[in-house]
Amino acid sequence: MGIRVQGVDKTYKSGEVTISALRDANFTIPDHKVVTIMGPSGSGKSTLLNVIGGIDRHQSGEVEIDGRQLETLTNKQLTEFRRKYAGFIFQQYNLIPTLTVEENVEVGRELSEHPLGLKEMLEEVGMWDKKDKFPYQLSGGEQQRVAIARALIKNPDFLLCDEPTGALDEETGKMILKLLKRANEQFGTSVLIITHNQGIGDMADITIKMKSGEIVEKVENDSPIDPEKVTWA
Repeated sequence: MGIRVQGVDKTYKSGEVTISALRDANFTIPDHKVVTIMGPSGSGKSTLLNVIGGIDRHQSGEVEIDGRQLETLTNKQLTEFRRKYAGFIFQQYNLIPTLTVEENVEVGRELSEHPLGLKEMLEEVGMWDKKDKFPYQLSGGEQQRVAIARALIKNPDFLLCDEPTGALDEETGKMILKLLKRANEQFGTSVLIITHNQGIGDMADITIKMKSGEIVEKVENDSPIDPEKVTWA
């Protein structure tokens, strides 16, 4: 059934100033797609992702995820929704520094009713041989791979990624994109990626373009390229 956003508004108060982070946002995304969300800083990309993921509440409009109306859910139900159906990956890896690679991923596994196998997932992201290392012993790319494993092991319906390659070099960034694409193909996970990199949009099935809190364009791509061929910028 996918994702449906209709007439969504989201405002914030900053002192006496009201900021319109989302204004009458409208779009639909079918299941099992790779989607990029693009636009300048302050255009509402992260707010949109947080609303879809049930982290933030919108003031008006409807957000429907696979038939679930998020605005009708209580805070407890929203927490359950995030736990069961959503995976989150951020530019800051948010690993627990006192836990090993294996233990960090196990945290994600314990949140799910239908998790994937721990060894399988660490092998999938190429980190099984470093399962006993701590985050400070890993490179940025390795930490991001652990963060992806932690999100994917939940076996989520959709994966929300906020600038997951923003702090990475081209080679490592493309490795991360390949992992996200593989998750989409192998597990049927819907993947939404916020990015400033125009080239990443070429690997997506759909690109949503934002400006000043508004959805200004939705572009469908009939021929997504392989992540290895993404032009880095």
